[in-house]
Amino acid sequence: MALSGSAPRRYAEAIFDLAEADKAIDAYRVSLDSLAEAITPQIIRALRDPSVPVKRRLAAVDAATKGQPKAIRSVLLLLEQRDRIALLPAIARAFGNLVDRRAGIVNAKITTAVPLDDVQRKAFVTRLEKSSGKQIKASFTVDAGLIGGARVQLGDHLVDSSVRAQLAALRSQLAGS
Repeated sequence: MALSGSAPRRYAEAIFDLAEADKAIDAYRVSLDSLAEAITPQIIRALRDPSVPVKRRLAAVDAATKGQPKAIRSVLLLLEQRDRIALLPAIARAFGNLVDRRAGIVNAKITTAVPLDDVQRKAFVTRLEKSSGKQIKASFTVDAGLIGGARVQLGDHLVDSSVRAQLAALRSQLAGS
């Protein structure tokens, strides 16, 4: 059985190769992102409805992809033919991650106990970039349960400097003594 996420990643890698050959990586990314946003779960359900003739479903995908790069149109038609159109949002994310990774950009998920303003966010990202030596693309969330501090997920590396984590470590030390 395939690992979760492996099919979207394989499609994304194939699309990346096509985009690279066409020298249109940015255009492909914009196209995939806009289609993934436009093709809602309701539309995906309709495109997977077996009561709708396949020709009509393929015609709908063809109409929805007018003006998109030819390779993107072909991939979406292939996804529809194979009843895998529901993979589109995951393929778009995987493609974006692949483009970022090849450009040396690392995604970071930063969770703080309190909301940060734009200046604080920029300073936080700048410190992360200096310490990691990489360009950071950050998303911020707030979790009041952290009490204070922050939790940073940088790629597959987690740094938890929250007060909650420090209290848990202290509790563990005290219980062990």
